[in-house]
Amino acid sequence: MTLNPFRRPHGAPIVYGHRGARGVLPENTLASFRYLRRTGAQGLEIDVQNAAGQVPVVVHDPFVPMQIARDPDGTWLRAAGPKIRDLTLAQLQAYDVGRLNPDHAYGKAYPDQKPCDGERIPSFEQVLDWAAGESGLILNIEIKSYATRDDLADAPAVLVEALLQTLAQHRLPGEVLVSSFDWRVLDEVRQQAPDLARGYLTYEQPGDHLTVFEGSPWMAGLSLSKHACNLPELIAAQGGQCWCAYHRDLTEARIRHAQDLGLAVNAWTVNTPEDIARMIALGVDGIITDYPTRAIG
Repeated sequence: MTLNPFRRPHGAPIVYGHRGARGVLPENTLASFRYLRRTGAQGLEIDVQNAAGQVPVVVHDPFVPMQIARDPDGTWLRAAGPKIRDLTLAQLQAYDVGRLNPDHAYGKAYPDQKPCDGERIPSFEQVLDWAAGESGLILNIEIKSYATRDDLADAPAVLVEALLQTLAQHRLPGEVLVSSFDWRVLDEVRQQAPDLARGYLTYEQPGDHLTVFEGSPWMAGLSLSKHACNLPELIAAQGGQCWCAYHRDLTEARIRHAQDLGLAVNAWTVNTPEDIARMIALGVDGIITDYPTRAIG
C-alpha cells in the first residue's frame, strides 16, 4: 500500500492555517499566508472559485463579502456585493479586503485580527507563484461549489478544469489536496486528474448546514445505506485520501476506523486550546485552525 502523505501515524498532526490565519490576519490574503509560514505551520487551507472568464480566485463567499470588503473609495459594503463569478479579476481586486468590518457580527467574532489595509483578493495564480518558494508547504485547496445553488458558481467540471490548468503551470514544493463539500467536484477531480489527492469535506450536525444524509445533493448521488451508514467506508470506496470532518463529529473510534481504511483524518475548524488538545489526543492527522500558533507544539 502506498503511504498516504497526509497521514501522521507517529507524530504531531499537520497544522493547516484556515484561510491563512483568519484569527490573526485578514483571511485568504497573501499577508495572511506569509504570516502562516512564519509560524512554522506546514499546511495552508484556501478557498478557490472562478471569477468571470473562468479565472480561479482565492475567496470564500460566492458574493463579494460585505464583512471584509470596502469599495474603491473606502466605504464598507452595506450588503453582499455582486457574485464572484460575475466579476473580472480586475473588478474583484478593486475591493480592499484588508480588515474586518467592525460593525458586522463576523468582524466581532475575530477581535484579535490585525488590519492589513490594501490587501486584495488574490488570484489562484498569484498564490501559486508565492507558494512555489515555500519549501515543504502542503496546500489544501477547497473548491467552493454549491450543490443546492448552481447559479452561485461555475459548474463543477468547469471549476476543476480551470484549477487544473492553473496548477499545471506551476511547480509546487509540497503535497496538494483538493477538497470540497460538493462531492460532484471531487468526482470531476477523479475523472480529470485521478492522481490528485481528494479530501471529502463533511458536516453532520443537525441544521441548515448539514451535508451528510441519505439523498443529500452534496454527496453526488452516493448512498450511505449501501455502506451501512459508515461514512469513512463510503469515502474510502471512492478512492479518497482524506476525510475532512467537522471536529465535533469525530470520535476516537471513527478516526481509528478511517485510518485503518487508509484515510487521513483532518479536523476543521479547531480554534480553542481545549478543542485542539482533544483533537491531538484523539489522533487526527491534521488540524485546520484560524490560530495556527495554538496548534503548533
